[in-house]
Amino acid sequence: MSIRLCFAVLFAVSALLARAPAFAEVIPIDDPAAEKLFAEAQAKAGFWKLMHFYESQNDQTYCGVASAAIILNSLEVDSPPAPAIYPFRKFDQSNFFSEAVLAIKPPKYVHLSGLTLEELAGMIRTYGVTVDVHHAAPPMDLDGFRAIAGAALADPKARVEINYHRKALGQDGAGHHSPLAAYDAVSDRFLVLDVARYKLPPVWASAADVWASMATEDSDAKANRGFLVIRRK
Repeated sequence: MSIRLCFAVLFAVSALLARAPAFAEVIPIDDPAAEKLFAEAQAKAGFWKLMHFYESQNDQTYCGVASAAIILNSLEVDSPPAPAIYPFRKFDQSNFFSEAVLAIKPPKYVHLSGLTLEELAGMIRTYGVTVDVHHAAPPMDLDGFRAIAGAALADPKARVEINYHRKALGQDGAGHHSPLAAYDAVSDRFLVLDVARYKLPPVWASAADVWASMATEDSDAKANRGFLVIRRK
């Protein structure tokens, strides 16, 4: 290959790299930098309760169901009977499907297509909690998301769940649900408790990257993804 051709190839590759979008920089929870982020995070009121009930989704479409169970348990909402641990009670990915939840979407259809943001919100509301739905689309913006989610994560009675697209966080996969567990205003990062624990650990992701991952269209819902703020009354 001639020197002139080598320079031409290098120039072309450099131009392509310059135009390519940068991958999101997430920080796994086992990275040394994550310890400092957690220590300095100002909004983490529900972290330890979320971690007490943190579990992996039972299959690849149950991310919303697992997220709901974790959040409802952490808020100490009364659960349906749990025969496996009788007389104790807690939400699991089976008893979450009460009659009211089944009326929204039964398990066989969740197995096929997962849950949209609105479907998950409707299911969680059946348990007597307040659920605010925020799509990542105007009039909501990054600043609004940061303010609302950050305030909720600082409130012991509130939780945040996000519906996002993995590729926007530089991960393999598509649409996904997971709780948020903390926010650090200095680094402007949220801690995402990924419920696919068999695949990826919790990660700290920048607010801008989390927003970008939610500002993606869910083809089933015909609307952008977004986030839920769940509060115990």
